Parts: sequence; structure tokens; C-alpha cells
Amino acid sequence: MKKRIIALSLVLAMSASLTFPVAAARKDEVQAEKAATESKLSAAESKADELESEKNALLGEIDSLDQSLVQTMAQIEILNGEISDKESAIEDTKQKLEDAQAEKDKQYASMKKRIQYLYENGGSNAWAQMILESGSITDMFDKAEYTEKMYQYDRDELQKMKDVVTEVTQLGEQLTQEKAELEDMKQAQEEQQSSLQTQMDQKKAEASDYETQIANVQAQAQEYKNLIEQQNAELKKIQEEEAKAAEEARKAAEKAAAEKAAKEKAAKEQAAAEAKAAEEKAAAESTKAEQTSTKSEDTTDNSNNNVSEDTTDNSSNSASEDTTDNSSNSASEDTTDNSNVSEDTSNDDASNDTTNDTTNDASNDTSDNDSNYSEDVSDDSSSTTDNSSSSTSSATGEAVVAYASQFIGNPYVYGGNSLTNGIDCSGFVQQVFAHFGYSLPRVSDAQAGAGRGISYSESRAGDIIVYSGHVAILTGDGGIVHASNSAPYPQGGIKYSSNALYRPYIAIRRIVE
Repeated sequence: MKKRIIALSLVLAMSASLTFPVAAARKDEVQAEKAATESKLSAAESKADELESEKNALLGEIDSLDQSLVQTMAQIEILNGEISDKESAIEDTKQKLEDAQAEKDKQYASMKKRIQYLYENGGSNAWAQMILESGSITDMFDKAEYTEKMYQYDRDELQKMKDVVTEVTQLGEQLTQEKAELEDMKQAQEEQQSSLQTQMDQKKAEASDYETQIANVQAQAQEYKNLIEQQNAELKKIQEEEAKAAEEARKAAEKAAAEKAAKEKAAKEQAAAEAKAAEEKAAAESTKAEQTSTKSEDTTDNSNNNVSEDTTDNSSNSASEDTTDNSSNSASEDTTDNSNVSEDTSNDDASNDTTNDTTNDASNDTSDNDSNYSEDVSDDSSSTTDNSSSSTSSATGEAVVAYASQFIGNPYVYGGNSLTNGIDCSGFVQQVFAHFGYSLPRVSDAQAGAGRGISYSESRAGDIIVYSGHVAILTGDGGIVHASNSAPYPQGGIKYSSNALYRPYIAIRRIVE
């Protein structure tokens, strides 16, 4: 019976020892697969964040292009209105020219009639006849003076009409030129509108492609998440099986130990009973021996003592050996179970530590990067402020105009920055004032806020005048020097225009005090 119990305990212990290594190996394998999947998930999420950031930047560019497109369209509408006004002014000028020409023809016809009258009523003898018919010298001078005034009046009137015709003709030519400039500006704005629209369409297509990529990466990330859930479920199942196997092994060990203890107790009780029976037998024999001789009594006593001592020794040794075996087996099994639990706990703690370290490092890196970026922006801002405030106090408006006039005849290029090879209106103003140490914004709308605002009546040479979508430098004589449009000089390019008020302006700004 004892052997059967021991064999059963050994079978249970071997089963538990075989189950644990297999489960532990699968657990390690699943944990490795989970770690690899988590790494792929992290990479997919990082890629999704990167694509989302690029998409947001692209959407920002689209918004900026859209604003520029709206501004360009608004400027085109303004230019259409100004062109319409110029056309009306040209029609009015044509009417004035026709009226002036008709008045000139009328005056000329009247003068011819007067001259014809004089010649028909005296011809070359008119002066002599007028002198002979005069009653006195005073009358003669009066008639001569009257005739002279009449001729002078005709000449003056004819000259006035010529001047009027010339003035109206020049005004018409100026209006026609200004209209041509506005039409060139409108064409440039329309080309810019087309370019902005093309860029915006391309950006929108790129944004759509980003959305597709993000959707694909997010779908892949979801697959990784689902796989991790499956791996977590498998790990949980393995842990439950391990716990169940450990519990069964513990119960089997406890049962074996209890059965062994019961067997030992029964053995001890049996040994005690045998010892008691032996003692009783010895006592009976001792009583019987007392009736014999002293020698026989001594011999009997020695024999009984030896048997008792041997029985006691055997019982003690057997109990000691069984106890030792039981203690050794129980301790070994418990130690094995505790070792497995310790490994699981250690792995979980390591995983948590790794996650916490990674999170803390990422947080610290992000914080450091943000701090550095903030410092860089602050430095750039202070640098810009220094450049804006720097100026050459010796500069004058006349010097600005003289420097700007050196480049008259050079070409206009939209977006250009070269005073010699090509530049647009706002770039021209920016580069001219930069020569004297003044830092102005790049676009005309922003230049409308530079310097100090003044009225047109207060303006002088070197001030800037800002129109809708255009900017120029006042020359002090009612004209402007500016990068006009993309037409060849003198219709376009960097040129001088005599009428600064050829179109409505937005602001007059004084840069050089």
C-alpha cells in the first residue's frame, strides 16, 4: 500500500513537471510574438502621426493658397472697376476733344471770315484808305489799334484752341496708357490666379493621397491591435492553465503528504502496540522467570532488554527516514512552484518598467525639443526686430528717389528680387529701402502698415503710396517710380509715371523721417 501511494505521488509530480516546461516555452514564444507585434503597432502609429502631421501642414498650405487666391480675385475685381472708370474717362476725354476741335474749327472759320472781309473791302490798300479817311491823327491811331487788337484777338483765340486740343489729346493718351497699365496688372493677377488655382488643385490631390495612406496605416494598426488582443488572450489562458496545474500539483502533493502522514501515524501506532505487547510479554516472562534461578533470570532479562532496544531503534529509524523523505519531497515541490510564480512576476515587472521608461523618455525628449524650438523662435523674433529697427539716419527722401530712379528701364518679374534682372512692385520698394538700412515687409498689403501714416497733402519725395495690389515710391512732383507690369519698357518694367493718383490709393506711408 505504501509503495502504491509513493508511485502515485511520483506520477503526479512528473506530470506537473512536464506540463510546466511546455507551458512556459509557449508562454515565452507568445510573449516574444506580442513584443514584435507591439513594435509593429508602435511603428504604424508613428507613421500615422507623421502622415497626419504632413497632411495638416499641407492643409495649412491649401488654406494659405486659398486666401491668396481670394485676395487675387478681389484685386482683379478692383482692377476691373478701375479699368471701367478709365474707359469712362477716356470716352469723356474723346467728347471733350471733339468739342474742342469743333470750337477750334469755328474760331478758325470766324477768323477767316474777318480776314476775308478786310481783304474784300480794301485789300492791300485798306491801311492807306483807313489813314486817308481818318479825320485826325487820333482817329487814325484808334482805327489802327482796333485793327491790331482784332488780329491779336484772332491769334490768341486760335492759340487757346490749339492748346485746349493739345491738352485734351495728351489727357486722352495718358488715360489710354493708364488703362493699358491696369489691363497689364489685371493680366498679371489673372496669371497669378491661374497659378494659385493649379497649385491648390495639386495640394488637394496630395491631401487626398495622404488620407488614403493614413487610412491604410490605421487599418494595419487595427490589425496589430486585434492580434495583440488574441496574444493577450492566449497568454491569459496559459497563465490560467499554469495556475490550474500548479494548484492540482499542490493538492496532489498535499494529498500524498497527508496519506504518507497517515501511514506513518498508523505505523507508529502499530509500533507502539507491538512495543506494548512486547513489554507485556516481557513482564509475563519476567514473572515466570522469578520462579527460576538467578542465572536464568539474568539471562532472560538481558534477552528481553536487547529485543526491546532493537525494536525501539528500528521504529525510530523508520520514522526518521520517512519524515526525512517527506520533508525533502514537499520542500522540493513547493520550491519549484514558487520559482515559477517568481518568473511570471519578474517578467511582468520588467515589461512595466520598460513601458514606463519608454514613456518617460519620450515625454522628456518631447519637452526638450519643444523648449529648444521655443528658444529658436524667440531668437529669430528678436533678430527680426533688430533688423526692422535699424536704419540710416542720414538717408533722405530725395536720396531714396534718386537711387530708385537708377533702375528705370529694368524689367518687371512677378516674385522677382533683382533690381537689375527683374523684380515686382513690392520687391522693388523693399530692395530700395533696404539699401538705406530700412527693413520692409515683402508684400504690398503688409507694406501698407510700415512706417508712419500721412495724408497725400503731407506727402513728399521718398514716401510710399499703396494701392490695391500695388505699391510705388512718390517722387515729390506728383509722380511715382515703380515696377509697373510685365509689359516691355516704357509701357511696363521699372518706370516713372507722372500721375500718382491715376488710381485710388489705400495708404501713404512715410518711411524716412
